[in-house]
Amino acid sequence: MVGLRALSVEAPLTGGGFAGRAFVVADGEGAVHVCGLDGAVSQRKLHEGAILAMTTDEKTGAIFTAGDDGRALRTLAGGEPEVLHDGSKWVDTIACSPRGAVAWSAGKTIHLRQRGAEQAVPVAAPSSVSDLTFSADGRFLGAAVYGGALIVPLADPSEAYLLGWQGSHLTVGFSPDGRFCVTAMLENALHVWRIDKPEDKHGRMGGYPAKPLSFCWTADGRYLATAGAEVLVMWPFTGPDGPIGQKAGVYPAEQSLQARTVASRPNSRQIAVGYVDGSVALFDRKTSAFLPIAEPHEAGAVNGLCFSADGRWLGFTRERGVAGLAELGKG
Repeated sequence: MVGLRALSVEAPLTGGGFAGRAFVVADGEGAVHVCGLDGAVSQRKLHEGAILAMTTDEKTGAIFTAGDDGRALRTLAGGEPEVLHDGSKWVDTIACSPRGAVAWSAGKTIHLRQRGAEQAVPVAAPSSVSDLTFSADGRFLGAAVYGGALIVPLADPSEAYLLGWQGSHLTVGFSPDGRFCVTAMLENALHVWRIDKPEDKHGRMGGYPAKPLSFCWTADGRYLATAGAEVLVMWPFTGPDGPIGQKAGVYPAEQSLQARTVASRPNSRQIAVGYVDGSVALFDRKTSAFLPIAEPHEAGAVNGLCFSADGRWLGFTRERGVAGLAELGKG
């Protein structure tokens, strides 16, 4: 049985994530809304403009926010925000690593602060940065930029290098085993590189009617689930070259709706899918069935999905100010 709670905010929602025992959402007016798993809800103003990006560390309860007021913040429940960055340019992106590192970008500069360091190290990017993410093993920071994916080795950030492919790259991710990097592009396609042989082993993953901006690997790392179509599209990562030269599998739901977001449930064969009409479903790879989680909503498309680390809770945000928190129980 699925229990569902909703939170209405009079501002666009720009991010969501689990921090401690709460689901936290950020809005376009500088506030975060903390939705406790016990039902308590609180609000906190952090920025003097829109929060452009947010990420969380569920284990420590830290909330990292990036704003158009030029600041990047780290905030813990009940504590004063720690100012990571205060500048004249918008802070466009922010990411944190389970190993304690944090990175953010402003203009063409990435700022990387490693665990235990007092200061961030600047890394020059070839363009403004659309997205940042750390690999699961903590070895790399990836940045989506014009012309490809910038890879920053945490062991030596000065040795950053570009996985090149012409065009605008908007989101970036690493396979769970750290062997592949994938970006979603301004054109309706993904691009993949095998990190140890990027010049020889890379390829386009196309055929989408819309931009596949959201993607995630299954919990076992064998497939990449993607949005951007009226079916759930999944690419195999089972061979030495991943999806290069392979075909994707497609999984239609009963209703033909464009998928906007996807998220993989930890320790499970299930994948959450958020749609343009505001509805959410849970796809089961074992049965290929879609279980409805949330109904369509006038607040618009689902622009964010995430699971708690134990997989018992699913949080999601809709573009025009309505978030949801679903209690799924044991997977």
